[in-house]
Order: sequence, then structure tokens, then C-alpha cells
Amino acid sequence: MPNVGWTVEQQAAIKRYWLFTNILTVVGVILSIAFIISGNTGGWVVLAMIACIYGAGFLFIRNKAKSQP
Repeated sequence: MPNVGWTVEQQAAIKRYWLFTNILTVVGVILSIAFIISGNTGGWVVLAMIACIYGAGFLFIRNKAKSQP
């Protein structure tokens, strides 16, 4: 079966999810910076987890988009 690409609805859903992800990433970074400033070393762990999750999502979406016609 040929791959015909994403529908308009799928593209809109990806844009919505990506916007939601970006907002949560900004909130998480602000929270982790607040932890780091207050002296809590767990802030670094939170920051690293946010960076890994965001990076994985970015790479996944980019690879999926490249595979679409």
C-alpha cells in the first residue's frame, strides 16, 4: 500500500501536540531553574529529563516528517 502522506487532521494534531509540548517544556525549565537557584540538586535531574524527552520528541517528529511525501 503506497504511503500518501499525512492528512490535514493529522498535521493539525501534530501542531497542537507540539505546541502543548513546547508550553510544558518552558514550564518545566522554569521550574528546574527555580530548583537549581534554591539549591536543590534535583533541579539538574529535572532539567536533564526535560531535555531528553524534548529531544526525543523532536527527533521522532522530524524523522516521521522526512518519511512522508
